[in-house]
Amino acid sequence: MGEVLDRQVELLRAAHGSGDPVAAQVLRGTGTVAGTDKELLGAELTLETARLAVARDHRFGDWAAARERADAVVDTRFEAAADAIQWGELDELRGLLDAHPPLISMRSPFPHRATLLHHVAANGIEVERQLQSPPNAPEIMRLLLGRGAGPDAVCPIYGERETTMGLLVSSCVPAAAGVQAALVEELCRGGARIDGLDDDGLPLWTAITFAYTDAAEALVRCGARVDNLVFHAALGDLAAVRGYFGAGGGLDPVRARGSLRVGAADPGAPLLEYALIEAAAHGRREVVEFLLRQGPDLSITEPVFGATARGAARHLGHAEIAALL
Repeated sequence: MGEVLDRQVELLRAAHGSGDPVAAQVLRGTGTVAGTDKELLGAELTLETARLAVARDHRFGDWAAARERADAVVDTRFEAAADAIQWGELDELRGLLDAHPPLISMRSPFPHRATLLHHVAANGIEVERQLQSPPNAPEIMRLLLGRGAGPDAVCPIYGERETTMGLLVSSCVPAAAGVQAALVEELCRGGARIDGLDDDGLPLWTAITFAYTDAAEALVRCGARVDNLVFHAALGDLAAVRGYFGAGGGLDPVRARGSLRVGAADPGAPLLEYALIEAAAHGRREVVEFLLRQGPDLSITEPVFGATARGAARHLGHAEIAALL
């Protein structure tokens, strides 16, 4: 690992010197320095800064922490397979798996400990491996699952039990590439637990709170449980949303919470307001109009990003809903 890290420092400095925008993305994406591509590429890149960026890129705290693992083995076949996943090189990946079947269960030697399947989500791994999701990402996922990749294997990217599904439905990279929903469906067909490791609805909650509508709808198509006001509001099911309110207009808090055990599960959580926020975030105007008639407190913020209903609508480009709010 020490040799790999030293070489990557050299490569980063060389890329920076040649004006390669990927160098700026690594520096900015690791939180090492801030600024535009032009500003970052126009400034000096010291050895110390390059080392810190490379260390953070692999999720080490600093260069000293990275050097403590200098003797660890880096399997270049695994690294080649991870690169093939990012660039959509299906034949290359298949060849590597044919020649070295244990790769399918191998983990990165770096702190994120991601398997190859985790790499498909393009989330929380090295910055340069989050540059894109290829158009054939679903085929790549199908290959990995077919070769025995664990659909619910966990890694410590953001916590101790991060699954591929959790990484996928909160990842902007496959969403921007238009393959997120297809990957969700492929992962479900491969045996991933649709309602999460603890059967608490975490995948759908995550897709909803990160405002990935296509991913949320894909989870529902695959059978994700929807039995609470917040989920139904985010999905735009007005009839179901109405059903949580009695004849006099009052909200039934027990039915509105359903089996919700994540995020908004606190018994005192303002479910009406959370439902309104998520309906606004996902562009569900009819649901927003109905919930507004129930007298919500528009100053309340949701528990993940601290957004109000109006703030969520504005941020996500739902101008008409923002104006209505």
